[in-house]
Amino acid sequence: MSSAHITDCAQHASLDAAVNDLLVLWQHPESRQIHPIGRFSYDGEVFTFSYTRHAHNIPDFRPLPGLALDGVAYQDTRMPTLFQQRTMSPSRPDFDAVMQHLGIAPRDATPWEQIVHSGGHRAGDTLQFMELPSVAAGHVHARFLTNGIRHIPNGTTRILNGASFQVSAEEQERALGSLSFGDELSLLLESDNPKDPDAVVVAHSGVPLGWVPRILSTGVRELIEGGHHVRATVHRIADSSAPPHVRLVVDLDAEAPIGFTFDASGNWEPYRI
Repeated sequence: MSSAHITDCAQHASLDAAVNDLLVLWQHPESRQIHPIGRFSYDGEVFTFSYTRHAHNIPDFRPLPGLALDGVAYQDTRMPTLFQQRTMSPSRPDFDAVMQHLGIAPRDATPWEQIVHSGGHRAGDTLQFMELPSVAAGHVHARFLTNGIRHIPNGTTRILNGASFQVSAEEQERALGSLSFGDELSLLLESDNPKDPDAVVVAHSGVPLGWVPRILSTGVRELIEGGHHVRATVHRIADSSAPPHVRLVVDLDAEAPIGFTFDASGNWEPYRI
């Protein structure tokens, strides 16, 4: 992928509407289940973190360091230390290269923007961040980092939309390398996924690339199986030198049937005393 293309992606990112509300996800270290445990927001001056209703119902969940599970929201002009640790200092020699992978112009790479675009990932970590999807005026919009890209070419035959697929690392890389901002992607329903019964695979030209995050897959599958028009496009694509978890960012837009929500049980709502 050319440096000009990476620059184009950064320019697209810089023109995005401001993101000010994130869902904080925690992966259980034993079950590997993904739990929505918090809401993290920034209004340009103050950072706010609140645990979700769901976090208070996880039997063995322990509060995040420095963030008490007491129903009182964290509010400060400083980002919580635990989250700040997931950002990079501009003094690092690889700062510009990493920001380009994230689609951020280095001059605009504030700690908040880094969290928004990177998902706050750290090696061996159990936390990640995701933009909250919106459902309004008959329309669904979600933006997500494609999950599990490195696990697709593992020799497994997958049943997607009723057909068998097996992809090599070379085939997957060719498909990823051919993508550009705005390209159309396919969403394929996977059968018999042992980790996610509602798994939805992101694909391009018949080549599986990765998965819709599990926290969204049930809702996305509901839309597709309900016959609603669901469109997936490339929001950002990084080259092969980028970490797999930030390679492909997808925009999903769909018709919203009456009553549709990704959070029917209210698990994502902030907990209040």
